[in-house]
Amino acid sequence: MSRPLTDLLAELRACTWVDLTHAFEPGIPHYVGFPDEERTTLFHFDEGVGTDGSGFLAHRYSHIGQWGTHMDPPAHFIRGGRFQDEVPVTEMILPLVVLDARDRVAADVDYAADTALISEHEAVHGRIPDGAFVALLTGWAERWPDADAMQNRDAAGGAHYPGWGVDALELLVHERGITAIGHDTTDTDPGALVSAGTYPAETCILAADRWQIELLANLDQVPPAGALVVATWPKPREGSGFPARVFAIVP
Repeated sequence: MSRPLTDLLAELRACTWVDLTHAFEPGIPHYVGFPDEERTTLFHFDEGVGTDGSGFLAHRYSHIGQWGTHMDPPAHFIRGGRFQDEVPVTEMILPLVVLDARDRVAADVDYAADTALISEHEAVHGRIPDGAFVALLTGWAERWPDADAMQNRDAAGGAHYPGWGVDALELLVHERGITAIGHDTTDTDPGALVSAGTYPAETCILAADRWQIELLANLDQVPPAGALVVATWPKPREGSGFPARVFAIVP
């Protein structure tokens, strides 16, 4: 006999739930090529704001799809790749693995996650499970919401922040069979590469028909292994990206 769903719900509620999502608003850190959010109050309870005393509050939000903590589907970079509405709900709850690269980033702000980081993680926590969501914890979320601190530009204007290396992503995709990745930075690639106009890591992961979440929060509150991640987003037809609500369930 199968267990009652109420028992399962009780077990889930007894877990620790960690919100991995930044609240978004105008002025938050974002990819430098994108415009800022514009938000307009169209209806308001009070007279003189929006319509006169409409009795309810409603805003118009104008922002790029890749805004705040957001999901990128393969179609964001790959012509013919899956759009946002084509990613099934079965991919929205996954085993969560957190690769902690904070020590490496402290030593090298331009660090790109490599296979050595994965090997060290697996030596302690076991093999990354098939179908996992693998998140890169760099410590960069501590700089939120300071856009200048997130970009960390040098005197010449070049950005310096960590990201993924292609070798690590190829291992995760082809040898571990992961479903998705995430990170606490604005971009998949390290800032120096983004400043140079190249995106090898983002191209690699999206070309492999995987999706990603950028600008994750609170990864330091999640264990390296053993948790679940739930990643949800709206369903725009042929959507190329949208803000997401992401959280971890920790036993």
